[in-house]
Amino acid sequence: MKTRILGISGSPRTNSNTSTLIETALESARKEDALIEFIGLASLDIRECKHCNECTPLGKCVQDDDLNQVAERMAIADGIIFGSPDHFASVATPLKNLIDRTGRFLHLEGKVGCGFAVGRRSGVDHSLSTIIFYMMVKEMILPGGVYWPIGFALNPGDIRADTEAMAMASQMGKRVAQLASILVKEPVPWLHEPRPPGHKARFGDEWK
Repeated sequence: MKTRILGISGSPRTNSNTSTLIETALESARKEDALIEFIGLASLDIRECKHCNECTPLGKCVQDDDLNQVAERMAIADGIIFGSPDHFASVATPLKNLIDRTGRFLHLEGKVGCGFAVGRRSGVDHSLSTIIFYMMVKEMILPGGVYWPIGFALNPGDIRADTEAMAMASQMGKRVAQLASILVKEPVPWLHEPRPPGHKARFGDEWK
């Protein structure tokens, strides 16, 4: 059975440097016989979280925009590759909105994940850590790499000159697909731990 690997670019630009890294990773995943899909948040309507907590009992967001459709694609994926440009030492708004709004209801435990951050100079480590923290609290499984999955670029297309970043994207895409393929065949036991109905993903609702 083929694994499904989803790439999500959090850049507010289409055809961005972030998208280039993700698409490079997806191409490597495809060579590992994975089914691939790319979603660019720049072309979607992903609004900010209202912190109404209605998603906890509903299992989806109450806002009428594109978020729930993206969440559905994330839910069926076996591996997810996230990416964002660095905006003042944090992820860009489209990805931050997705993180905030899926954090309470979307189950991603046992899925394989990795993230990329792109910046002109400083701040990329902070942006990458935001993605990593999200994947960790969502109980995703992260493969390692030989170096940080970051890239340095300013203008569209500049990322291709960062040969180290391009090579890292290829390596991480391959590893996400390989690890996801193993976990599809042998799921980790804690995937099936019981979750109380009406609670947010994995935890109680004591902190509103």
